[in-house]
Amino acid sequence: MIRLAVIIVIVVSISGGVYSLILLSRLRKIYRVDYLNSFFYYKILHFVFGVYGILGGIAIREILLKYEIKIAQIESIAAIIPFFGVPFIIAAWYLLIKTANELISRKVSQSVGIIFFTLSTASFLIYGLILRKLPEDSGLESADLNQLVRIAFYSIDLIVKIYILAILTYAAIRSNNNEKRILLVRFGFILSGLGVLNAFALHFAYFSVYIGFYFLLFYFCSDLAVIILLKSYLKKNAGEFTDLTDSLEGLYQKYGISKREKQIITEICKGKTNQEIADELFISLQTVKDHTYNIFRKVNVRNRVQLTQVFSHIT
Repeated sequence: MIRLAVIIVIVVSISGGVYSLILLSRLRKIYRVDYLNSFFYYKILHFVFGVYGILGGIAIREILLKYEIKIAQIESIAAIIPFFGVPFIIAAWYLLIKTANELISRKVSQSVGIIFFTLSTASFLIYGLILRKLPEDSGLESADLNQLVRIAFYSIDLIVKIYILAILTYAAIRSNNNEKRILLVRFGFILSGLGVLNAFALHFAYFSVYIGFYFLLFYFCSDLAVIILLKSYLKKNAGEFTDLTDSLEGLYQKYGISKREKQIITEICKGKTNQEIADELFISLQTVKDHTYNIFRKVNVRNRVQLTQVFSHIT
């Protein structure tokens, strides 16, 4: 009966993860925004780690239990499986950080990238060293190792999501766009809240099979809440995104418009002032003026009215 329940939960979990990917893929085709791409690739890597690192470990345990192998040895073997999937989850976490920064029209700072990959690589190497010494280290039980790995996993996950909550909350406070402010706050709080619940489920997963079921469902399906939030926001503000047609991309290429200049053109066509654009994109007023001057020069127009006429299908 328990095995049947496990199979059902695994099927439902994977189905939820696949549906999340399908939904994100559809959104990427409709709305051409960078953070959807980053979030989509985050979800792919997150899903791959779940299938390989988590479900792979469960499968190995089930297979080895059929043979006359000690439980401690089975746990030691099963602990190796997630190790080879760690690079996937490290890359997934970085893409999640990248998604949050793109939501506020920023790039991930070099210092944040260095700190993240330094800590992640160090954790990966320590994990490998512990696995290597496990057979000969009688002082470290396989169960203790599994608990240590789980704590390390959800601790890094929480750190990433709390960092995201902090930068999105700060950006929301500074934003003059009420719709964007609500999106940033909700995105940050939902993501961090899900991280806390996920950590709780993972920490106590081995205490009860039902908590383990909850963790599997939560790991693969919880991002649906964030995806639905993004879908609702994008649909409500469809005019900002759905008009980015191939002909418009052709104009951008024709005039050699950069990514930042595209953003400024979009805001100009909405009738925003230089100061409003600076506040929305979190850049200085002088930077907006410099970009605007370069845009006028590239497109060969003299003012905002002429520029809006060239890119009139944005509005």
